[in-house]
Amino acid sequence: NTEIRIAKKLHDELANDVYQTMAFAETQDLSTTQNKEILISSLDTIYIRTRNISRENSNIDTGLAFISHLKDMMSGFNTPMVNVLINGVDTIKWTELENHKKIIVYRVVQELLVNMKKHSKCSLVVLTFKKNENKLQIDYTDNGVGIGNSELISKNGLLNVENRIHAIKGTITFDTKSNKGFRVSLDFPI
Repeated sequence: NTEIRIAKKLHDELANDVYQTMAFAETQDLSTTQNKEILISSLDTIYIRTRNISRENSNIDTGLAFISHLKDMMSGFNTPMVNVLINGVDTIKWTELENHKKIIVYRVVQELLVNMKKHSKCSLVVLTFKKNENKLQIDYTDNGVGIGNSELISKNGLLNVENRIHAIKGTITFDTKSNKGFRVSLDFPI
């Protein structure tokens, strides 16, 4: 399943970007400043996507470097057209969280951001982390096209998010108002 998913990402996302960038380089005058900047921006996007695919399938450091890796992963989804804002991540005492829960947080946030990249058409994402009593709460909001209930059921990535949160006795709520952006609120015991 992992190999199929990686192959699909490489074909559907990365290969298309590489092809478009090659076509641009072959057909445009690269001596102009504007075209050079467009080419560099495209190559930077390809680099970030490649790095993200690699990180999606690597082991997650749950030690002292966890928060740094989590922030880097989230920031990797920033592009010239999508701004990812992160609130409260530094207020959480990550050293007190069990390692398997750290991995779930990382994968859930990653899946939400990958889903955003593929489907949302948004320009702004806000991720908020907070501790409420003995629970960690994560709120995800974007200003994209949203998703309806029928679409929600068919999205394997969102099903994976739900299953992961339920596995640690957490709750998850999807706001499914189409064309009003996409919102997810989840929490689980610390």
